[in-house]
Amino acid sequence: MSPTPANTPAARRPSEGNGPQFLPVRTRRAFEAVCDQVRRQVADGTLQPGQRLPGERELAEQFDISRSGVREALRSLELAGLVEARTGANGGFFIKSSGTEGITQAVRDMVSLGQVPTENVTEARIELTCVAIRLACQRATPEELDAIGADIDHHAELFKKGRGSRNTRALTEFYRLLAKATHNEVMVMLIDALSEIVRTLLARIDPQPMPEIIQVRRKVLRHLRAGEADKACAAMTAHLRNLNEYLEQKPWAKGAAAPAPAPAKKAARPRKA
Repeated sequence: MSPTPANTPAARRPSEGNGPQFLPVRTRRAFEAVCDQVRRQVADGTLQPGQRLPGERELAEQFDISRSGVREALRSLELAGLVEARTGANGGFFIKSSGTEGITQAVRDMVSLGQVPTENVTEARIELTCVAIRLACQRATPEELDAIGADIDHHAELFKKGRGSRNTRALTEFYRLLAKATHNEVMVMLIDALSEIVRTLLARIDPQPMPEIIQVRRKVLRHLRAGEADKACAAMTAHLRNLNEYLEQKPWAKGAAAPAPAPAKKAARPRKA
């Protein structure tokens, strides 16, 4: 029997095994169809978080497109936060386990380009945070509330030592812990994304956080422990609105270049006697 020609459908048949199996695509923008198939298999559970995608050459054969088309699709999926590239002997592209990078970057870019005002981000953040507070009042365990308290204490100590900074994501851990207390993973992702956007905008203005955030967070936690959702929401809403007013006063927070700091003055040399 003569060998199967390399360009026949049989030669392009997906490899046997338990890995993902993809279908050839026929479209002017093949990379979009590739992305759609990967997203669909993530959604139905065929592709699991942490699972490695086939190599570039194998994907090109399965999809029956060029390797450049595969690379374009992988770049698009990476920018969307669905896959991540890893280097090394066991490197490649892997389905991301979790994270909000895609959501965060997309909204941050829209704010920077002036397509979405910071007021809209704040409004969404307030509404979601108030929902989280109400759910946390109903669902939070004592251990989860204690974790929020420990995070507040940690940052209070950092502030005392002058080490509080907006340049670290740890500053928004309070909001993530609050969202986790809802026991709703979607709420965690959305609140985490919005908190990170505001943190990076504020960091452009001044890396030093406002010291009153510790007082506000303690107040919110006190109301959470008492089951006073409305009071906790009112305290959080006032704080987030104050942050938005601060942002609105600084045009460079929306993507414009921040003014250069004034040069330090040189100390005058003492005259010789």
